[in-house]
Amino acid sequence: MTVDSPSDGETTIEDLLSDLHRLGDETTDADSRDELRDVEHLLLEAHERGLIDSGVRHLSARDAAEAFVGSVIFASPLLVEDGIFDIGDYLFEVTFAGAPVFLIANTLFVVLMTYALLGWTGQNRDETAILFGVVPARLVMTLGVSFLVAAVLMTVWGRVGGWESPLEALARINVIWTVGSLGAALGDILADDDTQEIASHHTATTGRAVGPERPEAIQRLTDGALVDALQREFDDLGSAFGDRQEVERLREQTVDAALDDGFGDRIQKYTSRDVAEAFVGSIFFAIPFLVEDGVFDVAEFFLSFQVGSFPVFFFVNTVFVLAMILALVYWAGPQDVQINRPILGFIPRRVVGIALVSFLTAGALMTMWGRVEWSEPVVALARISVVWTVASFGASLGDILPGESSGDDINDDLVALGNQDDHGE
Repeated sequence: MTVDSPSDGETTIEDLLSDLHRLGDETTDADSRDELRDVEHLLLEAHERGLIDSGVRHLSARDAAEAFVGSVIFASPLLVEDGIFDIGDYLFEVTFAGAPVFLIANTLFVVLMTYALLGWTGQNRDETAILFGVVPARLVMTLGVSFLVAAVLMTVWGRVGGWESPLEALARINVIWTVGSLGAALGDILADDDTQEIASHHTATTGRAVGPERPEAIQRLTDGALVDALQREFDDLGSAFGDRQEVERLREQTVDAALDDGFGDRIQKYTSRDVAEAFVGSIFFAIPFLVEDGVFDVAEFFLSFQVGSFPVFFFVNTVFVLAMILALVYWAGPQDVQINRPILGFIPRRVVGIALVSFLTAGALMTMWGRVEWSEPVVALARISVVWTVASFGASLGDILPGESSGDDINDDLVALGNQDDHGE
């Protein structure tokens, strides 16, 4: 059994190893098998360096350690912020039928946010560890580790009042957990899969063992030299197999995969994954501002200077945010992003999407954490706009940094959804 390629046709290390072993099954020549083993070593080295992606993700004790470190780094700065007390009070004081509405809502939000970060942000890889057939074990691990870190830190630093009121303590921990879970997920996913785990998974699923440890000479190659070495080995492999078409196909897939390393790619599609990436990015940048009372002062200033009833600085800040999104995405960002299928023929979809996602995220967080009072809608919008400013930066970077996302263009998804509704009628 081989691992299927991702839906958008990307070639994975599992695909290449399986094809390589398939070639090996068709020959008994010792020289040909040696050539295959040399290519295998180079492929695994390219994967370890991030040049060739995997189609699966493995869960190990190292991932838990990475989640632990990430959650500590992200949670620690907020432990000294007194704003967590106000937010914690708000989370457990608003109740419905005795249930703390916003505490439950924030918990669900943390689960969704962590799932989005682990599964929706361009990774497009299948988890090998699944609980009950549906729940990724990585999600449970990340949430559990980050919650324990938040609880221990809050207790040791004396930020939960000695647990005299358990519900109040849990509400305060919930606030820190929100940030800690972000760090835990990020700490986990930034680390590459260990090549030995890829080799073990390949052996377990195909019954074909991957070769011994790679020679030191291969490990000393630069990335460019590694790709050149792959080209030379495929030349030798083609000669050994009589320049077979299968070898050339495998060469093309390998080189395309090795050169497709994210940066420098042209981004044209706008997909649902881009929306998820903007959502996660906006949270990263917004949360530190939610505990800062200075947001209230800035919002008050936005509304203090008016021409007639028109809040000048509020409007200027809105224009500034949109201009910054445009600049980050299309002019000053690290990726080559193209304007494709604009709204009304001239409005970039990505700018609108980033602006809406970051604004709605800021508004939802500010409301859920009790940082706005909707009895004064204008004041509430002004406060949200302050957080929206930084959230939009995070949403822009979160969208474009991973490169072109997998999946269908969002316009095509909407058309397909409309067609389903028509057939349903």
